[in-house]
Amino acid sequence: MTPTEKAAYADRANSLGLSLGQFFREAGAAYAHRNAEAETRSLAEAEALEAALRQLELSTSRTERTLDVALAEVRAALGAQP
Repeated sequence: MTPTEKAAYADRANSLGLSLGQFFREAGAAYAHRNAEAETRSLAEAEALEAALRQLELSTSRTERTLDVALAEVRAALGAQP
């Protein structure tokens, strides 16, 4: 940290009625809290994506089976024609 940066942080801390040390402790705590919230959101998003992918796999399997049956019926109908 440059002396200019330190002076700016000290001025900001003073304007909030905090010591420079307390200013950085509170800033660190706020960062950790935001980081934890972001991790929780990321985990929830990953779980939702996994659930959506499982549903997509099930839907795709059902669609493939339905198409196989339909194709067999078309082939049977075409083979039965004179």
